[in-house]
Amino acid sequence: MPEKSCIYCDYAAGGPPRPEVFEAMRAHAFAHFANPGAHHPLAYLARHEMERLHSRAAAVLGVDPREVIFTSGGTESDVLALRGMLPYRPQNREGRDFDGIRSPARRDELVVSSIEHHAVLLCAEKLAREGFCVRYAGVNSLGMVDVDQLDLLINERTALVSVMFANNETGVIQPVNEVARRAHAKGAKFHCDAVQAFGKVELKPREIGCDLLSLSGGKFGGPKGTGLLYNEMTNRLDAQIVGGPQEWGYRAGTENLSGQAGLTLAMELAEAARTTAWPRVARIRDALEATLKARLGARVRINGEGAPRLPNISNVSFLGIEGQALGIELGEQGYCVGLGSACAPGETDPSHVLRAMGLSWEDAQGCIRFSFGPDITEAQGARLADLCVANYLKLAELA
Repeated sequence: MPEKSCIYCDYAAGGPPRPEVFEAMRAHAFAHFANPGAHHPLAYLARHEMERLHSRAAAVLGVDPREVIFTSGGTESDVLALRGMLPYRPQNREGRDFDGIRSPARRDELVVSSIEHHAVLLCAEKLAREGFCVRYAGVNSLGMVDVDQLDLLINERTALVSVMFANNETGVIQPVNEVARRAHAKGAKFHCDAVQAFGKVELKPREIGCDLLSLSGGKFGGPKGTGLLYNEMTNRLDAQIVGGPQEWGYRAGTENLSGQAGLTLAMELAEAARTTAWPRVARIRDALEATLKARLGARVRINGEGAPRLPNISNVSFLGIEGQALGIELGEQGYCVGLGSACAPGETDPSHVLRAMGLSWEDAQGCIRFSFGPDITEAQGARLADLCVANYLKLAELA
């Protein structure tokens, strides 16, 4: 099927770069090709541009330029936040390192929600294998973090609490301000993965109260392979990529100025269009869900319905069928949809997010994630709803 005939409904996994972003990257690749760390006129120009890009990105977020660390994307930003805040060997409960040496008690524990992106969860699992204590906070049936349970998990040994702003599978927005308050009340730092949320809702790290925040350019019209980590100025991270002093010493390697330029411009454009683009998309998403419920009734479940959600994501369980089969049918009919997280470790695994919300294995297997971009039209949304109903009835008859 020709690519131009496909209607793309998987923006949560990543979308195309804006044309303006592509042109900005091309211009920077030729105008600022010199290494900013060198010592000659072209290098000085590149360094000045690099500083300007930090300032522009910081202005969008309302932070200091020295608090912006450019990375290769959301995954690297998440890992730098978690591993950077847990640089020391863990201690046992008697205040001894695992080699038996007694040392002052320190914060060496991590608390995360059970519905985090796999970049966070798999990093947390690796930290646990290394001996760190990792605690997991559950969610309710709507997919919102249980802040009271979370509060019980945070103690004087907690170094970091990591809870995403909005879930990448359901779009459910988490009570991040309250999470920040609970973490800070016990002396812990708060990291927020805001990869899905940026550009769709108002998002300022200082208003959230987070100490670290992750973004990914490929989720809001920027180039893939770009991202940033907001790191509050008083934090001291342990660098995970070493070899040079770049990005304030937190991320070694020659700076990717063309990628940074594309990411920064995409941030500015996404923020400028935030209040006009997404209310229309939300209406199309809501109309899709209304049609599915009206025509299929109890045979569909809108996962996260009733909770605050991002305007472009709808996670639907089509009960009694395989979501993968429905996704294949829709693909043949010109719609590209998702089955869950694009970074899941196994293609046929039921969603860990939906299981944490209490869905059965079968209901989780019937899941389709629709995630729209700003280009979706009312007609395309209506046809998608019709196709979902027709395909479901055919597949349910075969089941």
